Amino acid sequence: MENSLTVVPSDSLIIVDGEPLHFDFDAPENLHAIQWDGTSGHIEYTDGPNEVLTTDAAVAPYVALWQAEKAKTVAAAAAAQAAYDSESARFTRLRAERDTRLAATDYLLMPDYPISAELLTAVKAYRQSLRDLPSQSGAPWDGGGETTPWPAMPAV
Repeated sequence: MENSLTVVPSDSLIIVDGEPLHFDFDAPENLHAIQWDGTSGHIEYTDGPNEVLTTDAAVAPYVALWQAEKAKTVAAAAAAQAAYDSESARFTRLRAERDTRLAATDYLLMPDYPISAELLTAVKAYRQSLRDLPSQSGAPWDGGGETTPWPAMPAV
């Protein structure tokens, strides 16, 4: 086996070729650590002398555990990215950003806020454009990010 490996059960840690993964795995209670450079290594025990490794027999099961956990991690990340990129998630983010932008102008509609009739009309038109955004062609774009065609806020 050409993989380098470090196993530290007390830290729930397996490192293969420099890439660490923390996860629960079974190991002997007295195992402190395993070090393997791809061709040789050693096992450190908590209650006895270290053992020199010259074959990968003790290493291979931990590499297999790491590979299985890595596959789970990659699959979970892909699923999370797919959920984030879904149309419903992008609409949710678009509406949340739209609502934040609407809330930022609420004070301008207060009856006692000093605002000209012309500016009030522009603010109301801006707010309506924000409300209409999710129904525009192309929505939800990138979920309210840089490619979303946000209307321009009137200068207040």
